[in-house]
Amino acid sequence: MVRTKIIIFVLSGLVSAAAGIILASRMTSGQPMTSIGYELIVISACVLGGVSLKGGIGKISYVVAGILILGTVENAMNLLNISPFSQYVVRGVILLAAVIFDRYKQKAKRAA
Repeated sequence: MVRTKIIIFVLSGLVSAAAGIILASRMTSGQPMTSIGYELIVISACVLGGVSLKGGIGKISYVVAGILILGTVENAMNLLNISPFSQYVVRGVILLAAVIFDRYKQKAKRAA
């Protein structure tokens, strides 16, 4: 069990390092403040993909689907020239709906 956790943390660190390198090369500089605000987007994509906030439940393919859905919504909002403040509200509503659906799904599973 401990070995599995260590492997997971090492893989998480490697993926984070790769993401930082890719972002720095894309921005052509290493700015520590470039990714502020991505936390809500990442959590929304994961929850939208079916990852439980209580942990232990989720599939990578569903998370990728959640990322694609959230990316499509974000792209549509940009094309419709919706203000950035309204985009945060829409992302929050999507996250709230996904969390409510997750809780409803867990209640239904416990009742069955």
